[in-house]
Amino acid sequence: MVTTEGKEFGTAANIEGVGTAANSEGKSTAGFRRVLTLRHLVAFGLAYLAPTVVFNYYGIITDLTDGMMALAYVVTLVAMFFTAYSYAQMVRAFPVSGSAYSYVRKAVNPWLGFGTGWVMLLDYLLLPMVCYLLFGIYMNEYVPSVPVAAWVIAGAFLGALVNVLGVKVSGRLNVVLVSAQILFCLSLIGLITAYVLGGDGSGSLLVPQALVDVARLDPGNILWAASILSVSFLGFDAVSTLAEETKDARKTVPRGILIVCVGAGVGFAVISYFLQIAWPSAPSAMKDPDVGIFELLPRIGGEGLSTAFLVTDQTASILCAMAAIAAVSRVLYGMGRDRLLPVRFFGHLSPRFGTPVNNIVFTSAIALTAVFFSDNLLGAASLTSFGAITGFLLVNFSVINHYYFRERRRTGTDAVRFLVMPAIGIAVNVVLWVNIDTSAKLLGLGWLTLGGIYLGAVTKGFRLLPQPILDEDG
Repeated sequence: MVTTEGKEFGTAANIEGVGTAANSEGKSTAGFRRVLTLRHLVAFGLAYLAPTVVFNYYGIITDLTDGMMALAYVVTLVAMFFTAYSYAQMVRAFPVSGSAYSYVRKAVNPWLGFGTGWVMLLDYLLLPMVCYLLFGIYMNEYVPSVPVAAWVIAGAFLGALVNVLGVKVSGRLNVVLVSAQILFCLSLIGLITAYVLGGDGSGSLLVPQALVDVARLDPGNILWAASILSVSFLGFDAVSTLAEETKDARKTVPRGILIVCVGAGVGFAVISYFLQIAWPSAPSAMKDPDVGIFELLPRIGGEGLSTAFLVTDQTASILCAMAAIAAVSRVLYGMGRDRLLPVRFFGHLSPRFGTPVNNIVFTSAIALTAVFFSDNLLGAASLTSFGAITGFLLVNFSVINHYYFRERRRTGTDAVRFLVMPAIGIAVNVVLWVNIDTSAKLLGLGWLTLGGIYLGAVTKGFRLLPQPILDEDG
């Protein structure tokens, strides 16, 4: 166990993210392979957030915001941009696997780092569950004879298999399937344009009320919706988990983070706007918000469009789950490598595949709990928001602590980059956190309490620091 402050933040090899794994004696074994480029990162981030996820949330968010889903996405984009900027700054300082957990541990202290990793696990572990749940619900809608649980199990098996084979395999798959999703989104916008100009829907492409209708605006519900939709932006966080598998990580990963955040946010808002003008009365006319998109699409392009969406979106749900499992398995690996979780299991990389196989199987098993939320999609989505937003808050704080206080980067430009920008990120995430559903916050706080108990146990009553292990050169 390392005890000095100098050792706490690691050797140059640690900070560069050489990617050595640890065996039971703490010696290096297999390592991650640096094979990813900017194209792969952007495809991975978009696969994680899934461009067609906007359709999955269409029903529940349209109902919640009374038809102002586009506004909710604009609010979320503004909030998430500052956090994505902070992620980009932190990955330049620490281009390592582990994402928010690693940044807070290195930039603030190991105690808060553990708390960050633990709370983010709540989101990371549950997001694949939400993806498989969407897959199961929609497939059951079309094939009622096959239960939701059967579809969930089939999807989880496929997702685990692809992840075990490695990021290069999934990276190629991401590029192809994300391209198909984007093509579907663009095609749908074209169909809605023709539909509206033909006198249906709103009858006009310019409808201010589809963005903001002051008479119906409920700020609380917009912020609640934004807190849920923040999970849609986790693609930029997922990009940071691949730092040790990326070529020229300090340059490439920050670019990937910002491209994914801004590109996705603008795309989501535009698509949401077109969905709203296609069916202005949706908030009061929808019968089942969980599958509201299947009530809208037949109006625009008949059952053929619904079928095309089903194929594209179910592929997207599986792809999102696979990307989520890839990300969380690496967060678990980072915590296992640092002995915050049992190193024999979580800190192991497969010599054959170069992937954390144990973690992939573990997270896939947890994702199977989707079968228990088959009638509560909104509840499952709200719960994932707690971990995401809490982690975002702490990453913004890490930028301030590392650059502004520790490195004393305080010139005029640096003060904006390393104090003002992350401070705004903190403020907007606090607002989103406050507006998370109360039951989700209670469950999230319960999870955090459980983490505190676990940390107390592994540090012998908080008498030992939760330190990282050294590599062979340490």
